[in-house]
Amino acid sequence: MRTLDTLTRLAQQKAAGPTPSFTELHIAKAIEIIGRKPIGRLGLSERLGLGEGTTRTLIDRLLEARLAKISKRGCELTESGSLILKDLSSKLGAMTRVSRSPITIGPYDFGILVRKAAKKVNSGIEQRDAAVRAGANGAVTFVFRGHRLLMPPVRNRIVESRGATEQILEGFRPRENDVVIIAGADTERLAEDGARAAAWTLLN
Repeated sequence: MRTLDTLTRLAQQKAAGPTPSFTELHIAKAIEIIGRKPIGRLGLSERLGLGEGTTRTLIDRLLEARLAKISKRGCELTESGSLILKDLSSKLGAMTRVSRSPITIGPYDFGILVRKAAKKVNSGIEQRDAAVRAGANGAVTFVFRGHRLLMPPVRNRIVESRGATEQILEGFRPRENDVVIIAGADTERLAEDGARAAAWTLLN
């Protein structure tokens, strides 16, 4: 997928010195934020949870790649940046906080829908591990198949918590073979970071 390659390349070290303290996930989130409306560096820094210096470097990478430009309104996407956002949006659906339930993990929980990715899910361990590496306490993965919400291994486990099932179906509106990943953490930002990292494993 060219979009993923582009974002990964932008996150990699380009010159001598310390590796930038942001990843392709931060760049993808930055593109989503900028795509909603132009934003200044300070505002983007706060939304990403990164320092101003790190955010400045991230923006510089976007400018160099001609994915963003600076205007009087702030940082905004170029046509190429909008195409990247469109491609990401075609793969990722709803992203939202999730209320506590019998199937959630931590004090704060965040979920992401990944479109048509059911065949890429094995046991769900890869998604959980990615979430933990991003700072979450863990993650649970669900696939929607045959009008049912299932947990890996798909053929064996049906989600039995009615309230939790209804929350996922109403909040994410999954379609056949979609995947919903919910990560839990001690803070809202870490829960979102964990969910994004877990979802990324299904995009590669």
